Amino acid sequence: MSFHSHEVGNLNSKLKLGILLNTAFTIIQFAIGFISGSLAIISDAGHNLTDSLSLVISFFAQKISDRKSTPDKTFGYGRATIISALINSVILIALAIYIFYEAYTRFQHPQEVSGSLIALVSFIGILVNGGIALMFRNSTKDLNMRSAFLSMAFDTLASVGALVAGIIIYFTHFFIIDVIVSIIIGLMLLLSAWGVLKDALHILFEGTPRGLDFEKIKKDIFDAFPEITNVDDLHIWSISSNKTALSCHITIENSDINKSVEIVKEVKKILHDRFEIEHSTIEIELDPCNDGFC
Repeated sequence: MSFHSHEVGNLNSKLKLGILLNTAFTIIQFAIGFISGSLAIISDAGHNLTDSLSLVISFFAQKISDRKSTPDKTFGYGRATIISALINSVILIALAIYIFYEAYTRFQHPQEVSGSLIALVSFIGILVNGGIALMFRNSTKDLNMRSAFLSMAFDTLASVGALVAGIIIYFTHFFIIDVIVSIIIGLMLLLSAWGVLKDALHILFEGTPRGLDFEKIKKDIFDAFPEITNVDDLHIWSISSNKTALSCHITIENSDINKSVEIVKEVKKILHDRFEIEHSTIEIELDPCNDGFC
């Protein structure tokens, strides 16, 4: 078994375990939330429910992305994980809007809730959500896994907030804090969802990958050999969240075929070693492009 296959299998096992733990806790949390009347617990349970859905989507996306390329899908299915991250971020935004609506309703009609019950459930939530987040902490380079990690990490923070709210309610009977915590949870959801949504759309629109300097890459190609007199039609994009591709035209002067092949080979090595660009397509020209025609 290759390292890549082992890594994918490991991620799939983590996702399965995360789905099982999170779904079980969500069912318990919903039941206690409705019994206690706590919007903070219900909101956090709703977030946990979307987390389970997100983990399911991430799991199947991970499985699809591991399929080999075909004549019809020549770059493979790596973008499945990007689409998964996009769907997950939209789900989180929708949930945040629902939480804001419920919080507004509760502000109009505050309800008495059990502080001790909120604190107990939230403490368990910290253990469950925090444990799942820790499983994904070393896999965040992949946008799909990053969306799963962020979702669980913010859930852990939300549980911390609910724990604090429960303690405050228990000692002060300041019930409105339950609604305030729900709004904070909603804001955190929007924050995490927006970052993933932005990155997913950036990849789908073939944007230059985050962390890569377009001009520096162009300059490094240009400076690689004195024979390279021009670099044009340069495109850099992400095939998936952890695989980058590049294509460009370079003009080489005073060079024969064999020398040109060696130059291209060395430029590809520079791109791989300095910028981790795995897939490079470089076309050699005798004259630079004029008005986009080569």
